[in-house]
Amino acid sequence: MDRGRLGAIPRLVPNSGRPIFRLSKVSAKTWHRLCYVENVIQANCRTQFTADDFTFVVQVLAKSQRDAVSLVTLLSDEEERDAILDHDLIYNSLVDQSGCLRVSAAFYFYVLTRRVLRRVSLDERALTDYVAAMLLAFSHINQLQAPQDNQVTARSFSYVSDMMMRLNTCSPEQAYLLRTHMANYTLFLSGMFAERVTSHAERRGAPGLSFYEAVGQASFLCIAQHPQAKRTEHHAIFEMLGNEFRRVRLALNNLADTLLHLHATPSILIRPT
Repeated sequence: MDRGRLGAIPRLVPNSGRPIFRLSKVSAKTWHRLCYVENVIQANCRTQFTADDFTFVVQVLAKSQRDAVSLVTLLSDEEERDAILDHDLIYNSLVDQSGCLRVSAAFYFYVLTRRVLRRVSLDERALTDYVAAMLLAFSHINQLQAPQDNQVTARSFSYVSDMMMRLNTCSPEQAYLLRTHMANYTLFLSGMFAERVTSHAERRGAPGLSFYEAVGQASFLCIAQHPQAKRTEHHAIFEMLGNEFRRVRLALNNLADTLLHLHATPSILIRPT
């Protein structure tokens, strides 16, 4: 029986097979610093937007030079910026535009995640920020591979069963990091690779979607009560993900099914430089 690992994670590419967006060469260390604080993914996707992202917004929405100037002013206001990011034209331009998009991965994942979560009536921007940041972090191959050395970190395991067994022997601090990774990992796999999970369950007797949902939901609810989470915005986000794990998972299924073509190629979107 398969113990809860899907083997090589497929890469995420768009339906047309074109590159999704331009990627600057970012080292694994820099990528980790952007996505994590103390080995925990942060709800900070919007803070990673670049100047190219806002140029893209202006180019999509502005009909004249005057519009462009007004939009630049509005984008400097956080509430106005967030409202603009929800505009249908922004979303449609990301999905429909041919050629390589001149936007960051953070912008791409945020806009697409925001749309699918709103479709299931999950409108909290902090939740979108976290889920999009999780997709962004896990799109980097280092976050799904064990380190080359023997150092144990919260991302050192591919089998969910291994993680669960490790919880019995690790320290309370390690347990929090490991359970947080397990919550994110089960959401990522059951959300973005539901068909692969189901296929492995049917062909190899591996755990199915209900297993990932149960482990993910329980993990998020558990870490929401941890003192470290209660000191930050993670408390509310983890609690929401625990209570709404299935709805978030279905939203990500929708994102994967309608916006991305999942290849069975043993590679992933971003490799370390």
